[in-house]
Amino acid sequence: MNQRTKFSLAAAVMSTSLCSPLAFANLYAGAAFTYAGAEYQHSAETASVDASPLMLQAQLGYFFNDYFAVEGRFGTSIQRSNGLNVDSLASALLKGNVPVTNQLSMYGLLGYSSVTIDQQSVGSSTQGGASFGLGMHYALSSDTAVTFEFLNNLNSDEARLNGLSLGFQYRF
Repeated sequence: MNQRTKFSLAAAVMSTSLCSPLAFANLYAGAAFTYAGAEYQHSAETASVDASPLMLQAQLGYFFNDYFAVEGRFGTSIQRSNGLNVDSLASALLKGNVPVTNQLSMYGLLGYSSVTIDQQSVGSSTQGGASFGLGMHYALSSDTAVTFEFLNNLNSDEARLNGLSLGFQYRF
């Protein structure tokens, strides 16, 4: 999936959700700080490199009801680790939400991610694949929440990327 297709898909989802005046009650945006585990092998002739880059991600999502949402994310490394940098991470995710209490809910994520990883002085590559994970959402108020999650973004022959995230979300 090329960059233009990803952004067109994200724009279509966002514009559809903004058409209804009631959509704002279910639209949310957020940011997450991620401690990532990455592995990259540029070619069969090069050695595999393990790294732990720190990442910052932006989120935009829409809850259809208390149990189901769609979410788009975009992130990048804020520091290079062991010569490895995540230039971009774009994800489209389905979110299954299970309210536990009025403030706490658990959720599962399933979707697709495209990751561009750069290894200093060796090269870069863009890989895509299935993403899945689990998380916890704690509401601070009716509009704000903190999240904690584990997400396996990519697991291919060339690259692997997963992470633990701490995030903040605002519901419009």
